[in-house]
Amino acid sequence: MRQLFTAITALLLTTSLPSAYAESDTPEAHADMKHGDMAHDHASHDHQSAGHDHESANSAAASISRTQEISDALEQGGNPVVVDVLGVVCDFCAVAMNKVFGKRDEVAAVYVDLDKKTLNLVVSKGAALTDKDIEQLAMKAGYRIAAIRRDSQAMGG
Repeated sequence: MRQLFTAITALLLTTSLPSAYAESDTPEAHADMKHGDMAHDHASHDHQSAGHDHESANSAAASISRTQEISDALEQGGNPVVVDVLGVVCDFCAVAMNKVFGKRDEVAAVYVDLDKKTLNLVVSKGAALTDKDIEQLAMKAGYRIAAIRRDSQAMGG
């Protein structure tokens, strides 16, 4: 299974799926996309949800989503990061992002908030994860980002 995941990931990284999706950002372009080893179909749900689209969904800066893992990591001195992600709309999308970011030693906690279309991270105390690192990891998962907020901005201040 791990070899299959590695092969599919390598294929995705060498094809134009993420960049093609980033250019069109439509349900049709994303419908056949594979996240790791989890193929899924987006025809059954709407990417333009609740009266907003991907470009404007995060116009009001969302603060970090609180889960027990996020709260614990913040209490241990971790640094909050909220990333507005374009195109993350379903559980399979969230799983893809969680897999990529969850493997990083710098990441103490990760949570994808599908309602807010955000990737919520807590970077371990003393560790660093640059904006460029975050952009590259999001691209590896098949997504592009609109904005990154850190520290007080990520906390809603």
